[in-house]
Amino acid sequence: MSGEAEKWKSLPQGHLARSTKVPWYHEEFEYKLKPGFRKLLEQWSKVPAGDVVRHIDQARAQAWEVFPWPCIGEFWFIEQGLVRHPDYSQILNRMKCTTPAPTFLDLGTCLGQDVRTLLHDAAPPSNIYGADVLPGFREAGYAFFQDRDRLDEFHFIVGDIFSDVDELAKTRGTWDIIHIAMFLHVFSLADQEIVSRKILKLLKPIRGSTIIGTQTGSIDAGHVKLQPPLCEPGEDKSIYRQSKETLKALFERATESAGINALVWTEYDEEEAKERVAGRKEKGEDWEKRERFFAGNNERRIFFRVDVI
Repeated sequence: MSGEAEKWKSLPQGHLARSTKVPWYHEEFEYKLKPGFRKLLEQWSKVPAGDVVRHIDQARAQAWEVFPWPCIGEFWFIEQGLVRHPDYSQILNRMKCTTPAPTFLDLGTCLGQDVRTLLHDAAPPSNIYGADVLPGFREAGYAFFQDRDRLDEFHFIVGDIFSDVDELAKTRGTWDIIHIAMFLHVFSLADQEIVSRKILKLLKPIRGSTIIGTQTGSIDAGHVKLQPPLCEPGEDKSIYRQSKETLKALFERATESAGINALVWTEYDEEEAKERVAGRKEKGEDWEKRERFFAGNNERRIFFRVDVI
């Protein structure tokens, strides 16, 4: 297990990062609750319509106890990142119409919201899996989606992408489709170089295998120095924010290193950027800084895809 993962699993209960007073622990989220996710909870999880908001709030509290990722504080898990990806319809059709069904891995699955989205949209369940380094998210996901009776625990792999020996590593070379949402940006550039190569090892090295995902980034790529409580006082720690150009180059280096012929595509989610511009106009320039861990005119979400050819 990587050193970082060990720190995540042993973060003390009294650590400042767990505080609900940090700016990215939002009190309001209903403006983010889209009809599609409400429908998922009402139809898949059988949550009464009048209880949906309370149910989401309780799920966030439980997930925060597992680990206080800023994306949990911001309720990212209700935004259905996989559905937003421009390739979602194609991926869903491939899952439903290909025989045998492709193997699908949601890497960094968190509460397994994208796994449940696929299942609710009638993708065959046998080959759909999630993986996360923190086992507590599996239980939090079952509590949130109320589907332990329909989705066996073996569909959720506990594993560290840096490991060469754990349960996730044992699945190398077995996945037709790997989905990654809001994953890479928690690492330094050096670690992102390692992670991108490790992800490729999970993929079947054959034509048609695909990696898709969404990544928070910036028009201006660069290192971001973290400050407490996101690191320890006095700790020199940085993460790397990719642009669409540097993210494309990252996966091109990884595929070349692995000896895999692949096409890499990246593009900004400009609709999401427009939504933030509209939010600033409506709610004031400081709104975004209050509502988002990453904010500013250069902030972008990046769609990406790696197709083995």
